[in-house]
Amino acid sequence: MSAIHEHVLQNGMTLLCWPQRHLHGLEFGLYLKGGPLYETEETQGISNLLEHLCFRGLGGLNREGLLRELNRFGTNLDAATYAEGLVFRLKCLPRFFDAVLEYFLRFFANVPWTPEQIAAEKQVVLRQLEADGDGDLFDRAACDFRKTENGAFPPLGTPESLMALTEADIQLWQEMIFQPQNACLVMTGNFSDGMELAAIEALSELRNTTAQPPFTQSLPIGFCMRDEQSDLLEEVESDFASVQLAFDVDSEQVYPVAAEVLSTITAGNDDSMLFQALREEQALVAEIESQISRVGQFSRLVIRYDARSEWLKDTLTKVFAYLHRLTMYVRPARLNQLRTQFTTNNAMLTDDTAALNDRLGWAWMSGDTAQADLDAAAAQYNELTAEELLDAGVPFEEVPGISSTIAGPAYAGIPLTHAAQTVFRPENLTIAVQYDPETVGDLRPLLQKLRETL
Repeated sequence: MSAIHEHVLQNGMTLLCWPQRHLHGLEFGLYLKGGPLYETEETQGISNLLEHLCFRGLGGLNREGLLRELNRFGTNLDAATYAEGLVFRLKCLPRFFDAVLEYFLRFFANVPWTPEQIAAEKQVVLRQLEADGDGDLFDRAACDFRKTENGAFPPLGTPESLMALTEADIQLWQEMIFQPQNACLVMTGNFSDGMELAAIEALSELRNTTAQPPFTQSLPIGFCMRDEQSDLLEEVESDFASVQLAFDVDSEQVYPVAAEVLSTITAGNDDSMLFQALREEQALVAEIESQISRVGQFSRLVIRYDARSEWLKDTLTKVFAYLHRLTMYVRPARLNQLRTQFTTNNAMLTDDTAALNDRLGWAWMSGDTAQADLDAAAAQYNELTAEELLDAGVPFEEVPGISSTIAGPAYAGIPLTHAAQTVFRPENLTIAVQYDPETVGDLRPLLQKLRETL
């Protein structure tokens, strides 16, 4: 597997290159810090508006000029605004390398948009806000999860905040975001050493507009300090209820790979404990899943499922019972299966330039590009120790005289819960439930009681 090449240039910009020369395509990804995580009550929605404006004009090219450029490459520009930043992605053939690189340099030209362009794009976002309504319950839960001292804001902002944004506000935000020290360009796929050198040379010519990096990320103010007041309950008229249990994961206490193991064996695949118990054995849910959700330098383990309204309280009780004291064991053979699955998924990533791009880009966004290394991740997965699993809530009894590394077959099994667990704790938990009170009744007393079982 090819190595990742990291270049931190004198202007502070990062270039990450991951050659995969067996592929036909080449993927560019521009990752920029500065999303809702850094916004205020007055500026909420500005990052998303800025991302939209990049399609109306960029570096001296108007909308029509941008479209002509993209048509020349035979491709499209994808973009999105996330909690911690903006991302722009473009896939092309290697022969368009020079032209596409020049295109990405336009992001740093800081050419102001016209009042007409700003007004038109505000109307587009307003239509999105109208269609979105109050937003998805789980999106609002995620918004609350990343609350900072400035507040917790949705990516689109509000109609009031959007319309109050001035040209000066937008210009200042543009200058802060689109500067080399705040940016990382990722290249994955089929490119040569010469192309990599050309990218280094071109990006090194860019200049910063401020002396210091404008965006410095910190943990949310409520991280690992949750209680029942953090829960989000939404009453709707429906035959089905939707549930999300989100546990903050402190990476300083829980080894990241161990947290991934915990997520996988909880409800991460068809062989996971909750999937087998609630879906296959008891048929209480159609689907149930768990995954690690990351926002910059912090993360959470999220369990989601839907159930019939009349079964909601029963399913919640069962899920918490499994999280509290499970009799199911993860035996060495099961861990080896997980390792095989992990290794397979990693191998498949090398055929997907978009996935490789995102892996590198988000690793840079979190402040640790080393976590993108697939070979290193595989080694970590294979070398997990008893202590690391114990910290994540996946402890097991050690056999006297046997190494603590779980690779050996001598262990009888690994129970999934333990008093020392650091993930499934009430102070780490936010519950979000959408339900019909006519069928379910008052849900809060049950949720408070279930919290106390963790």
